[in-house]
Amino acid sequence: MHVDLITYWIRIAALIITPIAPHFADHIWSSPAIFNQPQSIQLALWPTPDKPVDRGLLESAEYMRGTVKSIRDAEAGLVKMHMKTKSKKGAANSDLMFDPKKEKAVRVYVATVFPEWQDVCVSIIQEAYVKAEDRVDDAKVKELLVKKGLIKDKRAMPFIQTFKVLSQLMKIIIYD
Repeated sequence: MHVDLITYWIRIAALIITPIAPHFADHIWSSPAIFNQPQSIQLALWPTPDKPVDRGLLESAEYMRGTVKSIRDAEAGLVKMHMKTKSKKGAANSDLMFDPKKEKAVRVYVATVFPEWQDVCVSIIQEAYVKAEDRVDDAKVKELLVKKGLIKDKRAMPFIQTFKVLSQLMKIIIYD
């Protein structure tokens, strides 16, 4: 972590906690070891964001939280399974590949663009979108899939259906 980031976080936290714990916040604010401000935190301005919220970044963070939770849940399940097999008399644990005592690591790769076939599917959805009716024309989607050679690709239709459902959900979330 970078020292400027930590200092920024402490500064914002002190300002936000001021209405609830003014003495504690003022101690942090005026402490020579931290900020060494000559005036009371009561005279400081409320924090304002430097730039607008990045929705993509928030969605990425939410996705990663879900992924980490899934990984931890899977690990907990493996530990339970390991304990069950360990507690059975005479059970051979040598074939079990998971060892809770060993160090674990996970690598997460993040794509910045869709694969080519998904880009084509997104463009098909855009072409088949009927703005006046606010819907995607399924007959035109099928026609365009045939035209682009993706009709037999088993990944295309489930991706398009998921994309359409997520688009509808985003409209509901944004406009409702």
